[in-house]
Amino acid sequence: MFLKAKSIRRGVIAALACGLLMTSCGGFGSSNNTAPGNTPPVSAQTSFRIVGRVGTPFSARISDFRSSWNITGVVPLSIVIVNNKPPVRVSVNKLVSDSSLLSLEIINGFTVKQLASGTDNFAVAVGAFGHVSNFAPLAGCGGASSCPTPDVRFFVKGPTNELFDALIEDTTMGQVVETRPPALILFDSPAGGTGGRVDGIFTAVGFTGSFNIDLIYNGVIVVSVPNGGTSVTMKYP
Repeated sequence: MFLKAKSIRRGVIAALACGLLMTSCGGFGSSNNTAPGNTPPVSAQTSFRIVGRVGTPFSARISDFRSSWNITGVVPLSIVIVNNKPPVRVSVNKLVSDSSLLSLEIINGFTVKQLASGTDNFAVAVGAFGHVSNFAPLAGCGGASSCPTPDVRFFVKGPTNELFDALIEDTTMGQVVETRPPALILFDSPAGGTGGRVDGIFTAVGFTGSFNIDLIYNGVIVVSVPNGGTSVTMKYP
């Protein structure tokens, strides 16, 4: 689960105190919650846990008020929206014709908002919280080379028992998350949707293995750290 974060200045990550809270589907919490200066609060972070039979392939569409993202992956996967703006909506579609379990958990702050699961052939799990009428436009404009709302993603791979902290920021704000690999971190509307520099600082808590992290900008891997040890800093551009 992910706690409500404050906008933070660069360099305060060492001062953060991070906690852990488990949910019924194995979600993990985030914490931070120092308040340097008089920075304004931001919305509680929204996270999703897609679990079930390990290795089950799926496709998903996730949306908040401003942006939506198309995602393909395999179970398990943690997904976090940084700088999100509720309401949120999600649809997850199992891509195999068998009885494997696919489960979805939606978490906002410390609150589990919805659980859904299915075992049917090509099962679909859907969920939402807040008043949702439709999916928002795609971040990155569906892959356009120049887009006013870039699609920025950090894909973190590593030992599944490794807990990590991450500071995700642009030039004006930053937020801290805590979860376990594999994890996909979506940065909604960096720099107010205008793009610009984005940074990610990742630190292992348990030191059980090395990170493998890709920074993906509008569908292109722009920075890749295939064997980053237990502390990684990524910047683009």
